[in-house]
Amino acid sequence: MKSRFSIAAVLCMVFSSFASSFATEKAAGLSDSDQIIYELSEQVLQDLQSQYDTDVLKECMGFFIDNQQFDSPQGSYNKAIQLGYQIVNVDHKDIDTYTTMAWLLWSKWVSWTKNPDRMPDGEGKADQAVELLNWGKQWNQKSERFYKESADTIWPLAKYHRTDLYEFVIENYRKADILAGSNDLIRVRIRLNLGHAHRQIHEHKTAIYWYKRVLEIAPKNEIALHCLACLENKSDKKLIY
Repeated sequence: MKSRFSIAAVLCMVFSSFASSFATEKAAGLSDSDQIIYELSEQVLQDLQSQYDTDVLKECMGFFIDNQQFDSPQGSYNKAIQLGYQIVNVDHKDIDTYTTMAWLLWSKWVSWTKNPDRMPDGEGKADQAVELLNWGKQWNQKSERFYKESADTIWPLAKYHRTDLYEFVIENYRKADILAGSNDLIRVRIRLNLGHAHRQIHEHKTAIYWYKRVLEIAPKNEIALHCLACLENKSDKKLIY
């Protein structure tokens, strides 16, 4: 998570908001400061539905992402995901948490496909990641960033594991392009990605269309020019994007 705040702030929260909280045994390998965050995080999880301070929740979520040994099974991100759901329930527009959770969820699914015994609860989590992002749209309908970063998050899953999810990726990039308005820097990036995504699923005519849309904004864009030249000369193997 991006908002890991100072240990001084955490100490203040531990002793003011959780003055009567339980104390755990010192966890192996943790510094004194991380032990405090660990105790706070476990306390928050015990009464998660009544926690509304998103700064505290993010601190706890970040701790469990960095310390996967406290999950069961280890590396499952289960505690971070629980905290993430509470964050977006409190703040429906927290884009960073949506996309972090979606990545954690589909990563569990990838682990399950490789070793279902080690990650038994990973089944269905890729679809759950998409469901989460679709759920968040109702509060972020005018946010170009929400749609773009949703597409960014699911694109690797579509590219390497689930080609059926290219539809989600392309739909979200197209929506982001509409919402980007006059932000040319973002529109160039989105249109390049649309070109790349269509090329990866062998829809070359549509890929050419989007690369040309890049050139409407940035006529000298080297990536779009290179991709167009390769596609129009039917030399897709030369493309590295």
